[in-house]
Amino acid sequence: MKVFFSLLLIANIAFGLVQWLVPYEQLVAKNNSIPVAEELRLLDEPIESDSPDAAGNSNQGQVAELPVSEQTGDSRLCFTIGPFKDKTRALEVSGRYSAINIKGELKSSLQKEYLGVMVYIGSHKNREAAVRTARALAKQGIRDNLIINEPGKPWALSLGVFGLKKNAERLIKKLEKLQYLVRSETRYRNRTIFWLYYQQSNENPIEPLLDADDIENGVSQIQSQCT
Repeated sequence: MKVFFSLLLIANIAFGLVQWLVPYEQLVAKNNSIPVAEELRLLDEPIESDSPDAAGNSNQGQVAELPVSEQTGDSRLCFTIGPFKDKTRALEVSGRYSAINIKGELKSSLQKEYLGVMVYIGSHKNREAAVRTARALAKQGIRDNLIINEPGKPWALSLGVFGLKKNAERLIKKLEKLQYLVRSETRYRNRTIFWLYYQQSNENPIEPLLDADDIENGVSQIQSQCT
C-alpha cells in the first residue's frame, strides 16, 4: 500500500513539472473551426460593398446605393352628376358631355321622396260612415276629401296632403274645434332618381356643363371616390 501511494505521489509531481516547464499554448491547439460571429447590422444602416467596380477599384468602405421604388397614386378623378328626377333630363345633360368626347354612365336608384303631411279623420266602421263624415264636413265648408282604406287606417277620410306643415296645423286646429278626432302623418312616395357617373384623368378635370335650370332643380357635379 505504501508503494502505491509513493508511485501516485511521484506521478503528480512529474505532471506538475510538465505544466510548469511547457507553455499552455503548446499543450492546447487553437480551434479555428468556429468562425468569428458577423457583426450585426441594423436594417436602416447603409450596406458597404467590398466588390470591385468596373475599373477594378475596390469599393470597400463605400456605401452601396439601394434601389428606390416610386409609389404611384390614383391618377383618376371621378364625378357624380345629379340627382335627376327625369330620365329625359339626365340624357340631355349627358349629351353635353358626349359632345366633347367625355363618356359617362347613367345609373338609377329608388329613393323616398317627401310629399308632405296628410291630415285625416279615421277610422270608420265602413264606407257609409266615412261618407256621412264627408257630408257633415261639407256643411262646414271643408269639401276636399278622399276616402282611403289602408292597413291601420280602414275607411279613413283624408283631407289632403300639405307640403307646408303650417297649413296642415291650421286645418287640424279647425277640425279640433268642430270636435273631430283628427290625425296627421308624414307621407312619402318611392321615386326613381337618376345619376350620371364620369371618370377622367386628373390632368384633364371635367368642367361643369350644367345650366341655370339644372342648378335651380338641385342638380350638381360632385367629385366622388373612384371604385
